[in-house]
Amino acid sequence: MRSLAQSQVLTKAAAAALITSLAAYPRLATWMERTHAVAFMVLMLMWTTFVLWAFVFAWHEQYSKRPVLNFSVQPKWWALATALGLFSSLLLLYVVDPQMRLITPKEYPETLSAWVSMALFALAFEPLFLCFAPFAFFIRLFRKPQAAIVLTVLFGVFLLYLKLSSSEKLPPTGFIAGFALMRVAAGFMSLYVYLQGGALLVWWMVILMQLRHLIHLPGSS
Repeated sequence: MRSLAQSQVLTKAAAAALITSLAAYPRLATWMERTHAVAFMVLMLMWTTFVLWAFVFAWHEQYSKRPVLNFSVQPKWWALATALGLFSSLLLLYVVDPQMRLITPKEYPETLSAWVSMALFALAFEPLFLCFAPFAFFIRLFRKPQAAIVLTVLFGVFLLYLKLSSSEKLPPTGFIAGFALMRVAAGFMSLYVYLQGGALLVWWMVILMQLRHLIHLPGSS
């Protein structure tokens, strides 16, 4: 646990948490029914992401021997991340989104400004919460990358279960099973890319997947 208390780790985590919270603010501000609590939510998000980023900067490189941020990624890894991101975007667009729009319509943007706020939130928070931080936590706990990868993927599936179970209308069982398999595949894919090229490649994949929403915006067709 001493790694968490290092000044270098705390400084990096604080800077990353600030950037993450600023990027997430437009999304939080659009939750009109919670306007009175936006400031509190931002502060809570800043504290939460500070802890998550501290996990990442304290333990990821120490136990995986791979950098979190790699600014000299080989072109082949950029090509792989691009191909995987585009494939995932098409799969979500034509297989997942039509069903999920019926269950969680508020998670899909209807205007360009809404898309920007949602895309920024997805870019800043989702990879940290679903990939970077849990992997760092599990690899610190078990000291084995393989175990950390499997547990991180299972964590993502568990969150999917919580999301679907809280919906008022459940999708068909076949869709849930297929979606869960896709989440497993996406989890392994993201972690593989992350370990090969760092966080930049994962963020790039998220951007590619978020671009699919532009197709359904008014005036885009």
